[in-house]
Amino acid sequence: MLARPALLRRAITSASRLSGPRRMFAEQAVAVEGNKLNFNFFLPHDTIKHNAQVDMVIIPASSGLMGILPSHAPTVAQLRSGIVEVHDGEDKESYFVSSGFAFVHKDRTDLCAVEAVKLDDIDPVAVAKGLSESEAAVASAKDDLERAEAQIGVDVYMAMQGALAMK
Repeated sequence: MLARPALLRRAITSASRLSGPRRMFAEQAVAVEGNKLNFNFFLPHDTIKHNAQVDMVIIPASSGLMGILPSHAPTVAQLRSGIVEVHDGEDKESYFVSSGFAFVHKDRTDLCAVEAVKLDDIDPVAVAKGLSESEAAVASAKDDLERAEAQIGVDVYMAMQGALAMK
């Protein structure tokens, strides 16, 4: 009976010594490979970027800001309202996204957003008006559903104001 745990321990130790794929941090992999990230940015009604070769993408994940470089560890991230930055050399494009998901693969990232607009195209006056209308809708909501829908508007408009303040 005591021999089995020892045998199991030896089998696990032997299996762990087998060479297999190794993970590296994205910075190390970039230094080794020196390649670009294949980036796709989709909306339900439009394609913003398709097979764009970029250096880095920064996304507003629900867990916080996430920088994505080539050879990033595969992951799926939920997007919150915020700014997506696309870096290519000295060039940087900024977009405001309402929500969505990012699917990160080794050398490709697919960003699927519900809505997105270039940060420079956002009208601060329209954002302020939308925020006040959404706040009024929250205050006058007749039931929980109306209140929740109006609160989503408040949250998105407040995120837009924050994005414009950082511009």
